[in-house]
Amino acid sequence: MLFSSIEFMFIYLPIVFFGYFWLNSRNKSRESVAFLAFSSIFFYGYFNVYYVPLLLGSIAFNYTISKFLCKYKTKLLLFVALCFNIGLLCYFKYIDFFIENVNFVLGSNIPLLHIALPLGISFFTITQIAYLVDCYEGLVEERNLTNYALFVTFFPHLIAGPILHHKQMMPQFADNTNKKINYENIAKGIFIFSVGLFKKTVIADTFAKWANAGFSIVDSGGMLNFFESWVTLLSYAFQLYFDFSGYCDMAIGLGLLFNIMLPVNFNSPFKATNIIDFWKRWHISLTNFITTYIYTPIIRCFDRPTFNKILLATFIAFIIAGVWHGSGWNFFIFGCIHGGALVINHFWQKKIKIKMPKPLGWFLMFFVVLMAWVFFRAQSFAGAISLLKSLFGITWLPLPDSAHIAILLFNIKATDFTLGMLVLGFVLCLCTKNSIEKMRQLKIGYKQIFWTAILLAMGICGAIGVEYQEFIYFNF
Repeated sequence: MLFSSIEFMFIYLPIVFFGYFWLNSRNKSRESVAFLAFSSIFFYGYFNVYYVPLLLGSIAFNYTISKFLCKYKTKLLLFVALCFNIGLLCYFKYIDFFIENVNFVLGSNIPLLHIALPLGISFFTITQIAYLVDCYEGLVEERNLTNYALFVTFFPHLIAGPILHHKQMMPQFADNTNKKINYENIAKGIFIFSVGLFKKTVIADTFAKWANAGFSIVDSGGMLNFFESWVTLLSYAFQLYFDFSGYCDMAIGLGLLFNIMLPVNFNSPFKATNIIDFWKRWHISLTNFITTYIYTPIIRCFDRPTFNKILLATFIAFIIAGVWHGSGWNFFIFGCIHGGALVINHFWQKKIKIKMPKPLGWFLMFFVVLMAWVFFRAQSFAGAISLLKSLFGITWLPLPDSAHIAILLFNIKATDFTLGMLVLGFVLCLCTKNSIEKMRQLKIGYKQIFWTAILLAMGICGAIGVEYQEFIYFNF
């Protein structure tokens, strides 16, 4: 049940919205929390009911051990808790990758387990890891299992983030003023949800056609020409950008309907002029998690954290971040590219101290991001190398013989539409105001209602008119 699906927008969401506020209007606060938690678990189970016990088991274990952590604050308990969560993640996400590499190194023939990745396991696991560490440090404590379940499962963030902190969320649910319908929040929520829906179903899913077609060719051993390779990569860049941006907008909009402000997780990252700034704008909650719970502990391992050791910690942290996205050497390379770029960027700022022109800084940032996304998206290392060869003109194929994307697959006899969409992608990313900023400045009136209705209608038509397209970050 995607946010962009008809059953979500016109059946699930109205029932949950009116049920939650009806219970609160009857002064049934505990029941409303339980109802919202149950509804969120139902939302998760709608994708695959067989993984609901895994989610509930994870919640039960982490809640139980958090009680002991808050009371005793022992490192052994924290170690056991972290091992459980990381082990759970490794088993479902990396076990086949591990077996494949063991077979390759030892020449063995251990059969793969072919375990399907439970939806959202990375997000609800690291959300709880952050909670356990905060409990150990005495920052938070939850005394009610239902409240804790709601914190973990609140459906706007459950599948693809943002990564939440208990102290950000639960005070909002406890605030009595948030238990009443707020029409200003509803207006803002519907507006930003409509913007996100439009980004997803109209823009991202359009770019997905060219991106998927191109990558399917290189992953199957085929070749693209110079033009097609750049169309493929840029299409994927804009697909991922508007897909994730759309999800983040929709999640914030859904939270606002319940008077809950989720943290901003996406802030026009293509406007960044260096890779450091990019990661302050892209998947902000993940960057914060990496900084607080991975980078900082690595730094603490050093007796004297010199600048070189800080750079090493940065590199290691982003390798871990890369591997977090998925199992495979491609994700390791993705993490190495970003980790290396961040090291160079920090070294330049600290040691070289030559101010780089913003256009050049933007170009270098965008180039690094694109090259990393080649490995991020390709299903195989061979496919990534094939695309890289075409991108840099090492493999040249004449357009009439290999126009897979522009001609053969889509029956488009000219590339004007493709190029026009790519230009539009750059304009929207670089020249328009951030959607969250627009939401904050929203003044409710006939003009805003009109444009919200147009975006919502176009987004719904896009959802009806295209083939099923899940959000990209559902895969992580």
